[in-house]
Amino acid sequence: MEYLPAPSRPPSPAAEVHVWRIAEPLGSDRALRLVLARYLGEAPEAIELLRGERGKPSLATAPERLAFNLSHSGELTLVAVSRGREVGVDVEREEPERDLVALAERALAPEDAAAVRAAGEGERTRVFYALWTRHEARLKCLGIGFGKAVWPSPPLVVEAIPAGPGYAAAVAVTGDAVPVRFWTLS
Repeated sequence: MEYLPAPSRPPSPAAEVHVWRIAEPLGSDRALRLVLARYLGEAPEAIELLRGERGKPSLATAPERLAFNLSHSGELTLVAVSRGREVGVDVEREEPERDLVALAERALAPEDAAAVRAAGEGERTRVFYALWTRHEARLKCLGIGFGKAVWPSPPLVVEAIPAGPGYAAAVAVTGDAVPVRFWTLS
């Protein structure tokens, strides 16, 4: 899985998920509009966005054209785009100095918290952030926030994706697994 230079007009993401990596501090709405403009053939500033009750973005006009989500941490922003299915993405800069066991016990499923607790000191950061980003991507795909029940949920697939050294990331999509393409926007 490698991030390639972004095409000016990407193919339709109807049978796949596209993940865009932006390593510049553009601001999340600006980065999102720059990516969406490539699919829609519109000027970025002309794209109107709506936010759902829990903050999930959608197109204000004809939202069925694209489903998308974004996440940012540190200097990195990821945007996931699909068509015909919901998508969620999460990226986190790893911060090993945090109390990862306590955070896992408060926010993750019991089996995930147990995995973080059982991980050795050298592996705990990697294990925690891998599980955390999967959890967040799933919640964002479903358009729900923390503290909301997520079981049962519609079928979805969650997978870890590359983000770069010192980062963890995951993408979630409703339905069955689909190919993921990776692009860098600069």
